[in-house]
Amino acid sequence: MNKNKQKSGFLLIEAILSVVIVSICLTFIAQSLLTNFRTGMRFQETIRSMIVMENRLGILFATNGSEDSIESAPQSLEKPYDKFTVSARTDTINEHLKKVGLILNWPGVPKPNQLDVTTILYNPDET
Repeated sequence: MNKNKQKSGFLLIEAILSVVIVSICLTFIAQSLLTNFRTGMRFQETIRSMIVMENRLGILFATNGSEDSIESAPQSLEKPYDKFTVSARTDTINEHLKKVGLILNWPGVPKPNQLDVTTILYNPDET
């Protein structure tokens, strides 16, 4: 009878140890999935910011950097890009060249994100 009690004691320790090992493995799996999810969200935000910046640069090139398309104060964008703000700065290099810088901001964790692009526009017809 004493041997049966010892066996059942070992079975209990083995069961507890198995539960502990399984819970540790599940914790690592959950952390891995959460990290992959965060990385995917960060990648999506980066792609969205590149799309917005490409759109704004296209508007600048299409309008030859007209003053209507350049706002120095941060502007909020329309949906689905409503959490982005864009601002611009211009410097005239000479009568035909204009240096235009765009700054795109969007909220992020732990700090806000920013994408800064500078280009030069050529306008041969400007007087």
